[in-house]
Amino acid sequence: LKIMNFGIIFNYLDLYKLADLFNLNLLEKAVVDFLVKHLSELLNNHPDEVLALPYCLIQEVLKSDQLTSLNEEQIWLLAVRWLEHNCRYQYMDELLQYVRFGLMDVDTLHSVALSHPLVQTSQTATALINEALVYHQSIYAQPIWQTRRTKPRFQSDTLYIIGGKKREICRVKELRYFNPVDQENVHIAGIANWSELAPMPVGRSHHCVAVMGDFLFVAGGEVEQATGRTCAVRTACRYDPRNNSWAEIAPMKNCREHFVLGAVDEFLYAVGGRNELRQVLPTVERYCPKKNKWTFVLSFDRSLSCHAGCVVDGLLWISGRKLHLS
Repeated sequence: LKIMNFGIIFNYLDLYKLADLFNLNLLEKAVVDFLVKHLSELLNNHPDEVLALPYCLIQEVLKSDQLTSLNEEQIWLLAVRWLEHNCRYQYMDELLQYVRFGLMDVDTLHSVALSHPLVQTSQTATALINEALVYHQSIYAQPIWQTRRTKPRFQSDTLYIIGGKKREICRVKELRYFNPVDQENVHIAGIANWSELAPMPVGRSHHCVAVMGDFLFVAGGEVEQATGRTCAVRTACRYDPRNNSWAEIAPMKNCREHFVLGAVDEFLYAVGGRNELRQVLPTVERYCPKKNKWTFVLSFDRSLSCHAGCVVDGLLWISGRKLHLS
């Protein structure tokens, strides 16, 4: 990042000092955004400049949700190198708060982080890594145990589409996401950029999805059987964007299609729908991630399917339904 004006060249460190001196918040943000976007490149080409960053700037970079050019292990190694440079260990306990240890896998936590001399001399660092290990041990409860140190880093909000029906394929497993194009390249790209991710374990349609704690849940829907017949199912699964993987969770009590699934507080709620016999249901059940278990709660006052639903202000709202006349 260089600006030339009247023969004077400013690099990003000069600009940051200028922003700090005159309290220029927008300029300070621009410098941080530049470093976040180009950190990997700067580490490869100008590592001494990165290690010379002042603490107030390195902490803003490491805590950014948009820092995706490095994985979390690389971010940890950068933090260690910065601390060791000129022996800046007085910042260790605070700086390591911005390393998202929960995004590292268990093997990395043991081999890279927990055994490091810096960690062994810091109770705070040891506690942070032990927190991450406990997080990994409680697989199903992770969505409700999310903190700043387990939140995935993303360049932007992401739109996902999953499953459904195609003309040539009855039920699909596909998971795709919309990758927003940089504004500067919009005129070059010209088309929407949809990319594929790991597919669901089973193709399904007429299912429901919900987001809880940065995890994507898929439940119910129609699945094609070996006989070629399709029917509603109870099965459910969860997508983890951190490692692009799926995990099965406990099945619902009822088979359901054409229903509503919503996340309220620490639970998922499945409302109504049709079962495997095409019977319309009034039942409501709730999923508890801590227990990985569905339980029935108060039923609806009528049977309903093909209805709409959304969560607003901590309440699950239901509207409409398909009338089933005898």
